Amino acid sequence: MSASGASLSLFRSLLREAKKVDNYNFRHYAIRRVKVGFQHNRNLTGNEAEIAFQEGKEQLDILRRQVVLGNLYPSAKSVMEAA
Repeated sequence: MSASGASLSLFRSLLREAKKVDNYNFRHYAIRRVKVGFQHNRNLTGNEAEIAFQEGKEQLDILRRQVVLGNLYPSAKSVMEAA
């Protein structure tokens, strides 16, 4: 898989996991952070890009664990979600 293909796959995986977060505020924070992080690192090349990609994979693992914990201890729905 090419570097751009792997990055796109990581981006989609991060967004997919961020959308699974139970709490409204944390979910939107995670989605915003994924988008801003990829925009910030868009022009990286070489070793810097590889380091950023590895950090992204670590963030994906953290986000997955956070989703599991959120599902173990669900919170009440926010006013923003009660529609």
